[in-house]
Amino acid sequence: MRHPPSQEAVNSVEVVRNAFDVFLTARPVNGDLSVPNIVHQLSLNENFAPPLPGVREAVIAAADNSHLTLDAMSDGLTAAIAAHLGVPASEVLVGAGSGAVLQQLLDGTAGPGDEVVHASPSFWGYGPLVRNTGATPVVLPLADGYGTDVDATAAAVTPRTRAVLLCNPNNPTGSVLGHAEVRRLLDALPPDVLLVVDEAYREFSDPAEIADALALHREDPRVVVVRTFSKSHGLLGLRVGYLVAAERVVTPLRGTAPFFRVSTVAQAAAIAALAAEDRMRAQCAAVRVERDRLRTALLDHGLPVPPSAGNYLWLPLGAEGPPLVEFLAEHGVAVGDVGGLGVRVTVGTREANDAVIALVGEYTRKGFSPAAEAVVSRLREALHGEWPEQDDPVLAISRYALLIPGKLLRPLLLTAAAGAVGGDVEQVVPAALAVEYLHVGSLVHDDVIDGDETRRGRPSVQHRFGVPDAIVTGDALMMRTFGSVTTCVDRGVPEAAALRAVRAISDAAVDVCRGQALEGAMATDPSRPLAEYVTVMALKTGALFRGACRAGAVLGGAEPAVVDAVGQYAEHLGLAFQMHDDLLPYLSDPAVTGKSGLSDLRNLRPTYPVLLAHETGTPEQRARVVGALSGELTPEEAFTALRDVLDETGALKRAVEHAEAEVALAKSYLADLPANEHTAMLAEVADMSVDRRR
Repeated sequence: MRHPPSQEAVNSVEVVRNAFDVFLTARPVNGDLSVPNIVHQLSLNENFAPPLPGVREAVIAAADNSHLTLDAMSDGLTAAIAAHLGVPASEVLVGAGSGAVLQQLLDGTAGPGDEVVHASPSFWGYGPLVRNTGATPVVLPLADGYGTDVDATAAAVTPRTRAVLLCNPNNPTGSVLGHAEVRRLLDALPPDVLLVVDEAYREFSDPAEIADALALHREDPRVVVVRTFSKSHGLLGLRVGYLVAAERVVTPLRGTAPFFRVSTVAQAAAIAALAAEDRMRAQCAAVRVERDRLRTALLDHGLPVPPSAGNYLWLPLGAEGPPLVEFLAEHGVAVGDVGGLGVRVTVGTREANDAVIALVGEYTRKGFSPAAEAVVSRLREALHGEWPEQDDPVLAISRYALLIPGKLLRPLLLTAAAGAVGGDVEQVVPAALAVEYLHVGSLVHDDVIDGDETRRGRPSVQHRFGVPDAIVTGDALMMRTFGSVTTCVDRGVPEAAALRAVRAISDAAVDVCRGQALEGAMATDPSRPLAEYVTVMALKTGALFRGACRAGAVLGGAEPAVVDAVGQYAEHLGLAFQMHDDLLPYLSDPAVTGKSGLSDLRNLRPTYPVLLAHETGTPEQRARVVGALSGELTPEEAFTALRDVLDETGALKRAVEHAEAEVALAKSYLADLPANEHTAMLAEVADMSVDRRR
């Protein structure tokens, strides 16, 4: 019997809409082009397989008649589903997604004063859908935060209970109830309580492990089976779902959904999808294989990941979940934070899953020591304090370029150098920020020169705001550098030391420009001597490290000989860092590095391992290197060709060894510095320079 709606239910559509808005705004969404930094959208449980055979053709054919009403009540689709399942058409109700038919069912079953029982965390919509009717949701915790507690569910039923909602497999945890467990729950329910089994992800589970709700429905009219075409059949954007229930349940509902009807196009797509059962099963099997591969990899990285019967994985991380979600989003991967309880990761394409594996590997790797992390946190706090939100376009774009979570490596080097020689670290914070301004400004210009679209995992400044604004912003950041250094005087640094620090940073900035020009002159020519490229590295990368370290030592009050030693440390650190940077396209994933691994190849620039391969390779191998940088191949083809040559010549292995040798040299210059925590930070940065994926 349908209950009259309460005043609360009058605004029911708004309740659901607002709940869904909260759900979406709490998670990165890549369907919205205003969030362009998301490369892999793994927060919405989408099916990444292409449309099933016949679906596209059916959609196109149906679109030709989109101006007609045609089958307004979905009788054709209802009959097709009934035939497919072997049930009477009178027991099938079709709607615009499983949420729509659930709402119809609950509207016709519960109302003010009634209760509906469901577990949590489970499908986010259960609570809003129940409240939409004026009824009260009775929410039960999952057993061990993972699976539905059958006994507790049965015990929660009262004379006011009208239905029990059972998500099987459960979203988001992936737990699954077997036939005997669901049968036991059904047997414990009163004769007037419906057991609504939501099987949105059934096809991704092992048929031997999951309860056969359809068989239970045939045995007991209290069982309602809810399914969707959105997941396994890949029709998420078309919104088609259905339920199977006793005729006495379905019949009163048929006329209650004037705004939830399924479009003609969606009906045609669903009928075609039903006919592609074998392909659908094969695609779901492929998802299961990829799901298990992803789970194994995440377990190997030390994360808790229980078994899943859906097309997603559950990471019960609690309060540790949001930082991981944020880290992945910063590097182009959206996953779902579920109320601070855990993280749900949809199984995506192999490329997307590989990105997750690589990023989680980076996330779980040992970071800086607590002492170094404390310095970085202080620097980040100061950086944010210097760049509040601005209406001024140049300052706002500068803020966009600067305020991206990162290691703040060059500011850390300046601060550590000052502390290593006995200086007051707090006094040099403005100078530490100054080298970040210089570095980021040079990167903004670099991206303009290279035409790069991403930087640190999101759109580059020139790609998002345009080249003119990017150039102006880069200029502004570099101009800000020198004023920031002089601010150290206000904190007690002698004016003479601040002046020498400005000179050290200024000299480094000029060297960076020289390095950029020399690098451009080497384009398309891998026959240039490797030593020439080492000069480029010393100028372009080593110079900023050198400027930061020398400035830090000067500001810390070091004698000239000590400043020189710290500068030598930085020179070799810069070489090691750039050698490893050149290796990253061949050793890491672009989702981790935050920048395309094909950038140098698009600009036909030889890098350290490429030049090393050309210098040591056979004539035939050299010719292949030249061909890869000739511009006759696509960047992807050139990458594959070079990767083969780098493997054959052993250039990758030797480049790694060369980088490690530079680290050893860098650390040797620290031997005469005081043995304090800041000197240890300098050694730590040296080790990290060749032990990173970005």
